[in-house]
Amino acid sequence: MKKTYIALAVAAMVGALTLAACGGDGAVQQGNPVDPPPTDPLANAPSAIRTTWFGISNWHYQIGDVGFILDGEVVNSGRTPNPAAVSKALSALEKKGTVDFLLVGHEHSDHARQIPEYAKQTGKHIYAPQAVCDAVAAYGNPASQCTTLDGGETFKINDFVAIRVVRWLHSLDCGQAGNGTAGVETFGFLITARTKGGPLSIYASDSGAGGVDLFIPRVKNKGTAQEKVYGSPFTNLQQAVNDAGIENIDLWQGGPESRVVNQARVLMPAFGIKYFQPHHLGTRATLVDGVQVGFSLEYGLHFPYLPSEVPLLTDFMKSTGTRPFNPENYFDAWVLDKDGFRVDDNAQVKAVYGLPATGPGPGKQGPNPRSGQLECPGD
Repeated sequence: MKKTYIALAVAAMVGALTLAACGGDGAVQQGNPVDPPPTDPLANAPSAIRTTWFGISNWHYQIGDVGFILDGEVVNSGRTPNPAAVSKALSALEKKGTVDFLLVGHEHSDHARQIPEYAKQTGKHIYAPQAVCDAVAAYGNPASQCTTLDGGETFKINDFVAIRVVRWLHSLDCGQAGNGTAGVETFGFLITARTKGGPLSIYASDSGAGGVDLFIPRVKNKGTAQEKVYGSPFTNLQQAVNDAGIENIDLWQGGPESRVVNQARVLMPAFGIKYFQPHHLGTRATLVDGVQVGFSLEYGLHFPYLPSEVPLLTDFMKSTGTRPFNPENYFDAWVLDKDGFRVDDNAQVKAVYGLPATGPGPGKQGPNPRSGQLECPGD
């Protein structure tokens, strides 16, 4: 009887322990709860920024699964948008990326003529000056599809990508210096990305060719009840860089192609710019074997942009260690990542337009129509 009692008691104790270990419902417990390992905040971060130039001031950016266009003029002629040309550009770009929204630097027709049609075909959001947003709505798109820029805005695209709007200045001719009141509203965009290899940044200045102008505040509606004074272009860019928390700008895509040296002397040392790309190329017609050839994505870039034609800029970049990456043809592409900046294959996209995988063509190139005028006396 005693042994039987002890056996029953032991069995009861084992049963109780088993029940406790199972949490009372059969779920086996593994001792004390253990906190899950910390989640890597950059686990889903992009690794690079891919950028494609397709004429004038047109850029496409792909950062991970987010893609967007700056300006996007693909015809540079006519008074109304060209639906077929826009459709062709979108079909080409989407072979290597996405178009999730569009940015516009200023309202001129060689930058923004096609924007209402892009809005119609994609249904995507537009960030642009007021005049462009007005045109988007007048074309039959919802007014809410376009956000009017003022300068100083930050658009957080996702956990890793942000765009800061910089009120900038439009280009000026030789011997000119603006007082901050003249010219069309113009914006640049500081694009930043948190990547697995560290922060990356691009500043795309849609226009501009000033030196002293960089330090003159912009004034809108001067002399009216709606007058508003903004910071100078340099101050605006400095604020954007500070807000982004970055130490330097990796890549500056500066335009137009002329008089850039005046801005370079200010921006390159101030922001530690590593790489430079000119743009606004191909807009003016030039003689090729006696025939006037103008902007045509199918023809290819009809004149080269040569370092020898911008000696001041070339020499200054050597002094700062800034490396130039000049476009050779439409739809040239590059990749910016932790290892630097390099050319990227874009043959699949170029094939849509009959362009060679590398180099100029298929049309024959002539001289730059502004040869000898890309830098001015006194620059």
